[in-house]
Amino acid sequence: MRAWTVAGFIFLYLFIMAGTVLPATCLEMTGGEPERVVLSLPVEDKTVIQLEFINSIYLAPVRETLIYESGRGISIIMVESPSAGVFEYYGLETDNTHKASLYRHVGAIRLRSHDYRHHTLTVGGKVIRLKGLVEDGEPLTVNIRSSENCVPGLTRGR
Repeated sequence: MRAWTVAGFIFLYLFIMAGTVLPATCLEMTGGEPERVVLSLPVEDKTVIQLEFINSIYLAPVRETLIYESGRGISIIMVESPSAGVFEYYGLETDNTHKASLYRHVGAIRLRSHDYRHHTLTVGGKVIRLKGLVEDGEPLTVNIRSSENCVPGLTRGR
């Protein structure tokens, strides 16, 4: 009889825990006017994020490498570009590698482009094209949130 009681408590515990939804950490992209969630992806501590685009001033490709750290948020750790002007714009120095390492907390990433065609966001190896998530010229914000609604691959375009 005692074995059944212990087994019953274990079963009840597992049943309750299976129904418990713990908040997940999500990379959430909001945008448009009015603002809405257009992308939600689960992320873990030390997830690498890369933003690639063509700089509209220097017409040069740029790759910003960022990292999500639990308790800290998003920080930029590297900028890459073949354009010296891009590094001057960022206030960074580089050698002949066309890369500059840094560690700067950015919190959220705010974007606004007249054309998102050349913008991609790579999150933990998953490439997301930003064109079509919002109308060109509308803002996009990338942030980290704790959410029970973090659904892998959730993308809502216009």
